Amino acid sequence: MTVIDHPAAALGRRRYRLGARMFTTAVRWLRWWLIAALALAVLGGPVIHAVWGANAGAWTATISVLQWFAAITGGMYLHTSLPGLISRGVTRREITAAFLVFGALASAGLAALALTGFAAEHLMLGLVGQPADTWGEVLEKSARYLLIAPAYFFAGALVTAAAARIGKEGAFVVVLFLLFPALLIAGTLSLEMFGYTVDAFTWRAAAWTGSGIAFVAALVAALVLVLRSVPVPKRGG
Repeated sequence: MTVIDHPAAALGRRRYRLGARMFTTAVRWLRWWLIAALALAVLGGPVIHAVWGANAGAWTATISVLQWFAAITGGMYLHTSLPGLISRGVTRREITAAFLVFGALASAGLAALALTGFAAEHLMLGLVGQPADTWGEVLEKSARYLLIAPAYFFAGALVTAAAARIGKEGAFVVVLFLLFPALLIAGTLSLEMFGYTVDAFTWRAAAWTGSGIAFVAALVAALVLVLRSVPVPKRGG
């Protein structure tokens, strides 16, 4: 029996297909960078051990840099695709849902990449020396990127969405492109680098997790509010 897909149902799923397509397109854009990063995770530990005699790898720094790729990709994709999506009749509600799907997939992908890199580095260090971390610590470090990755992605998307919402309004542009990104950068770096600060010794895992969830939730809520109020240009105007 042939099942006829109702037009309304198909239209409702369009936002999710759009978000998934954004993710696969971004992966194609960055595929060589991602492959190079994983190669660095595999080879970095043995090279550092051979040259300096240290049982350390380069993956922590590498995955940190890749978070900036997530922020830039989220912002640039929104900047380049938003006018075209609006002109094609995609509603602001659909655009918002699509970018939430995109962000969720990108964050999950980066967290999986973090785990893969830390695991590969741990295995390689085990071949040439003594790994600095246990497998439990590898999993703990990787799990943190379930919050770190979306913080970077949605921060980048929020800056771009706010720029589209405010437009060229003099002082607002100064605040938007200087103060606002600086605050977001401070928040994301605090979330990612808390383990290397003195304050980290007084933090419990639950406190960090709760703070991270609250920060990401605030970014997502702000992005939703801004995207749903982005001005739609008049046709023929």
